[in-house]
Amino acid sequence: MAVSIIEALNIIDQNILSNITTEFIDIEDSLGLIVANDIVSKVDLPKFDNSAMDGYALNSKYLLNSLKTQKEVIYAGNKTLPSLSDAEAIRIMTGAPVPKEADIVVPIEMIEFDGDFIKVPSNFKSGANIRLMGEELKSGSVCIKKGEEINSYSIALLASQGIEKIEVYKKPKVSIISSGNELKRHEDQNIGSFDIYNSNTPMLKARAKSLNCDSFSIATSSDEKVALKNIISNSLHSNLIVTTGGASVGDKDLTKEVLLELGMKYLFEKVDIKPGKPTSLGIIDKTYILILPGNPTAAMINFELFGKFIIQKLKQSSKPYHLIAKTHISDDFKLKSGKYSVILGYFDGKSFNPTSHQSPNFLSPLKDVNSFLITKPEIDKIEKDENINIIMLDGISESLKIESIFVF
Repeated sequence: MAVSIIEALNIIDQNILSNITTEFIDIEDSLGLIVANDIVSKVDLPKFDNSAMDGYALNSKYLLNSLKTQKEVIYAGNKTLPSLSDAEAIRIMTGAPVPKEADIVVPIEMIEFDGDFIKVPSNFKSGANIRLMGEELKSGSVCIKKGEEINSYSIALLASQGIEKIEVYKKPKVSIISSGNELKRHEDQNIGSFDIYNSNTPMLKARAKSLNCDSFSIATSSDEKVALKNIISNSLHSNLIVTTGGASVGDKDLTKEVLLELGMKYLFEKVDIKPGKPTSLGIIDKTYILILPGNPTAAMINFELFGKFIIQKLKQSSKPYHLIAKTHISDDFKLKSGKYSVILGYFDGKSFNPTSHQSPNFLSPLKDVNSFLITKPEIDKIEKDENINIIMLDGISESLKIESIFVF
């Protein structure tokens, strides 16, 4: 019996356990990887009191005085720091260390010059235009938490701490297998009149790679049990195997039969969703098996809804859940009621625009899709001004109210 979408997501949330080990890696090579332990800062940020702009450093108690200027200029990177006497000011550049006697920096455009002396406005308070030592980050505090995904700016933060290597979880290994005698590889230019190019395997391999997995496309399998069994058996080193095709009840749809013979146990079998009802999830030893339909749109939708979630759990990310955005639809949209349905579209920052073709075997609309919505069986129309929930393809979240996956 098919499970509901919510049941399928809950099963993934509660049952996907990762046995992926860790490794130490150079920070420059850590982009997209998940941090295995809290990372503690080694130095204060800023490391010392420094100027937030070009100007003159002075003590605020002399604001009403005519201040003598030193001839020196303090630059970022200076090895020594001059001292200030009473009623003195010194030229300072952005990022340069502030003398301990100074507690404000006055912007140069607000200075009145009179030979070697300056006058400054009196409306500055102590601390003005000075970035204080440790005001951003204190030495010994956690700067990146376990489970966070490293991005370009995380790497900048790590570099600012003098950190060379960090401990991260290794990338999940994902194998993509498509079955069907009619499928030919895209580089094969000599195909029969009724053969078709295999688009699912390159699509899902690329998507898994974009989710920072080590993804492998396995040679397209024919609809023969021995060949299919050999290919799957040789892929059980992976953390996740994704199959497309051979998932329904046709005479040549052998994928599930072969998987059961290899010892697969179902976590769920079939989902009440349109398109993609044959979608199923199982496990052989420690390898998870996501079984997807062969139609490209159906495969894409169910990979985004379930496969991405599985991968985020395997990665041990602290943000494994789908990102929900609230918006409205660009125009009235009619659909056939009676099923839980997925509508693909493009969110332009203002509204959700459904794709013109929603057929499960259409491929060309997918390149423009960045989001989708899920309707309940009783819904046959979404009106233009109604507030709706959509799921973003590239977003992730720390938490998810499961009911919010539906359009409303």
